[in-house]
Amino acid sequence: MGVYLTDDYKIPGHVSYSALTTYIDCGYLYYLGRLLEIPEQPAVWSAGGSAFHKATEEWDKQHVE
Repeated sequence: MGVYLTDDYKIPGHVSYSALTTYIDCGYLYYLGRLLEIPEQPAVWSAGGSAFHKATEEWDKQHVE
């Protein structure tokens, strides 16, 4: 049993940098995530990264004119 794209799939006119690097790193991961749109499980460090970005955004709002 395999998963195939439909015949009406069209190559996108624009490919983002992250999509391109995903394809270069692992074509199958690109296929699953970008073409079949299967969501990826969030990484453990996502919460820490989001908290860091939120904290730096708040610092910038208070210290940058």
